[in-house]
Amino acid sequence: MTDWLRRAGQGRWADAWVIWSVSEGRRGRRWREVVHRGDRVFTALLLETDALGVFSHLELATASGLLTLHPDEDRTLHGNVVAGTGVEHVRALPWSDDSVILVSGSPISESAAILPLQTRMRPFSATTPTGIVIPRTLALELQPVSAERISKTAWRFDHSDAMSVDNRGLPILVESEDWPLELSDE
Repeated sequence: MTDWLRRAGQGRWADAWVIWSVSEGRRGRRWREVVHRGDRVFTALLLETDALGVFSHLELATASGLLTLHPDEDRTLHGNVVAGTGVEHVRALPWSDDSVILVSGSPISESAAILPLQTRMRPFSATTPTGIVIPRTLALELQPVSAERISKTAWRFDHSDAMSVDNRGLPILVESEDWPLELSDE
């Protein structure tokens, strides 16, 4: 039997605190994250990737509303944004397995985006995949995303702060700690 990665953790990212979990299985990884400062929640995220680390599903809540996205078989993104102005449907945004999804202020979305890039990029290299950077306003725009691998474990997207991941692909945050999600038999 394969030992699936099932961890949870917390730590500081920029000026906010992050609580996260990842549960891995046959179909890929399911990431969850809440980014907050005190009792103010900025984002709540569910992000799924397939067994190769490629984006497969996203659900995001911010003060602006709710966003759902998924790639379709026709190699386009579909979903909807629910906000105070109603429902806006996301239809047929061009998408490929090389594209990345980044949620502004989300170390989990960056960690998930790094996994498939690790096999294509050596340390001290850069690339510009197509992607969507999702701000808290939930405005979607397809655009080139600068991805730099600045060391073996550290990355930077669109000239933001550096993001590091451990050998399991989990975020390395400030004042970080993590725990198993599963109960041990011990």
